[in-house]
Amino acid sequence: MPRMGSEYNVKVNLRIDEELDSMINAIAVRRGEHKAEVYRRLLRKAAEEENAKDSLDPIAIAVRKTMTDVLKPVEDRMAKINAKAAIASATAMYMAMQIYHDMGKDARALYEEARKRAVAFVKLPHDELTGDKDE
Repeated sequence: MPRMGSEYNVKVNLRIDEELDSMINAIAVRRGEHKAEVYRRLLRKAAEEENAKDSLDPIAIAVRKTMTDVLKPVEDRMAKINAKAAIASATAMYMAMQIYHDMGKDARALYEEARKRAVAFVKLPHDELTGDKDE
């Protein structure tokens, strides 16, 4: 990074508000630097960060697009399988309720009890369901 004034060949004039000027002045005083050096250092740092960010954006965009292209068919397939499972489950539930009703049983009470037991079953840890114990 250039340090001597003679190495700078581009002159820039800009206007800033008093608050920013006070902040720059405070930095210069704390560090024992000229305000011009503080301006150059901060501008360089900001420009380097912006350039780095801009160069990463196309990469991030390409990665996101590739991931979307790869995962979209899997997501669509999983959604279709889930929809079919929901329809099959609802069909089985309706048929069971109808059979219980046709048999003269209280289908609603049976459904509520079965639902409570199903929720408890789903919450069981895997090893309790299968009898397997990880050792």
